[in-house]
Amino acid sequence: MLARIARREKKMRTMASMELDDEEKIDFCAPMPCEKPEFPYGLRITLTDAEFRKLKCDPSEAEVGGICHGHFLARVTSVSQDKNADGEQRWRVELQIEDLDIESEDLENED
Repeated sequence: MLARIARREKKMRTMASMELDDEEKIDFCAPMPCEKPEFPYGLRITLTDAEFRKLKCDPSEAEVGGICHGHFLARVTSVSQDKNADGEQRWRVELQIEDLDIESEDLENED
């Protein structure tokens, strides 16, 4: 067991920043002017009430600009709350993935 833990520690990887460099930002907007994004399209996720229930997290604790941790680091970019006609409260939290690391679960299971 300790040998397996030691092997895992040797494989410890660091997260890579996903921020676009200046050239990538220029390429994103070509051929017409636009607001240059800081991070690539598709690295933003949205969590709704259903996901918060599964995660057993309270969405009211989310703050714009806060950082959360999974197998990625993401910045909270939007927090909204509304009520429907029945008075039911709904939450929506958007996260911009800024740093992430991906490794094969298959390789880890072989160890």
